[in-house]
Amino acid sequence: MAAGAERGAALPAEPPPLSAEEVARRLASTRRELGNRRKILLRNLPAESSSQEIHDLFKDYEIKYCYVDRNKRTAFVTLLNGEQAQSAIRRFHQHCLRGKEISVQLQPTDALLCITNLPLSLGIEEFEELVRAYGNVERCFLVYSELTGRSKGYGFVEYMKKDSAAKARLELLGKQLEDSTLFAQWMDVNQLTTNLIHSKCLCVDKLQKDCADSKELLQAFSLKYKPVFCQFAQDEEGGSGDFAVLEYESAEQAESVRGAMDGATIHGRRLQVSFCAPGAPGRSTLAALIAAQRMMRNNRKGLLPEPNPVQIMKSFNNPAMLQMLLQPQLRGHAVTLVLLLWQSSLLGSTSSLLLQSPAQLPLPQQQLLKMENVQANSKPGLLGEPPAMLLQTVLGIGVMPAVNSGLAARGEALKCK
Repeated sequence: MAAGAERGAALPAEPPPLSAEEVARRLASTRRELGNRRKILLRNLPAESSSQEIHDLFKDYEIKYCYVDRNKRTAFVTLLNGEQAQSAIRRFHQHCLRGKEISVQLQPTDALLCITNLPLSLGIEEFEELVRAYGNVERCFLVYSELTGRSKGYGFVEYMKKDSAAKARLELLGKQLEDSTLFAQWMDVNQLTTNLIHSKCLCVDKLQKDCADSKELLQAFSLKYKPVFCQFAQDEEGGSGDFAVLEYESAEQAESVRGAMDGATIHGRRLQVSFCAPGAPGRSTLAALIAAQRMMRNNRKGLLPEPNPVQIMKSFNNPAMLQMLLQPQLRGHAVTLVLLLWQSSLLGSTSSLLLQSPAQLPLPQQQLLKMENVQANSKPGLLGEPPAMLLQTVLGIGVMPAVNSGLAARGEALKCK
């Protein structure tokens, strides 16, 4: 393979180098956003603390948001920027407030994504436009080369709500942008430091399937530096996939190899070499990319997750429809109705059923919630539809002894022993 690796003859021309001022500006912008964590968490507040008391305590700072949880004696505060947050932590951590030593620290976040395999030509304005389509953004930035100031092809976005981040991850995973297929994955905010945001791992894509040899790949990608990890992805049949992951000792080595090998031709195929999300070792990165590819394939096939009967029933938020499903005259069509309703409910809003006390629910919903111990014994279909026999048992629509048409009697019949 090494002998067959050569630079493609028709690669796009390299863009002119950036000025030193522009390189410095881009790097400074990334460092600024990297440290722009402006949300702080106050713990161990005195009893009956109020929002006004927190505003008075932080009178020298610009508060954008403040919420006090008196039961937990905590407060969630958003300040103007990360500099104010760090200043407040230094000033008020272990500060004595009405006889209580309070704790002040940065809020953890569960709404942080890393978007990889971005086109190298994508600028920060275009990246912001891309990610803002899915919700309000707390911060976002691209990662640039410390040497050239050019984009490394990946960036980070933190949303204000986890729901927005989850939506962005689902929509961006597998999205085509120019000639690139995007990947999106959750990130640990503790990985966002000046050193750790530069990835040591490379993804080598467009390899020929089933004729891949890790030794040959290792040789081809060891001309400058030897990787510490090199492995092909395995497809579902156990054969070699069309991409591999390599990990190097340092981010600088990975960047040098990417620049040398991106666009190289091996066995007549032009390789695409991109940075993986930083932080994780090569083996974990490979597993994450394989899982992402499977998820992308399932999304393209339109596959829905396989629910159990209780999940189906809990997804309904229309008591009238539940009442209708329980009517004897609809027994012959209930399975079809259930499947249609289940699929539409997954695509629509979530039910408020779980937020209510069972005693407060209408009787039909109470009856359906009594089925939590029912287990399926047969295989689901392609779309994850529940077995027909189990649904008949659950809904009382199969062969069953005659019962009174009253809801009370039917409710007793629906109980699982």
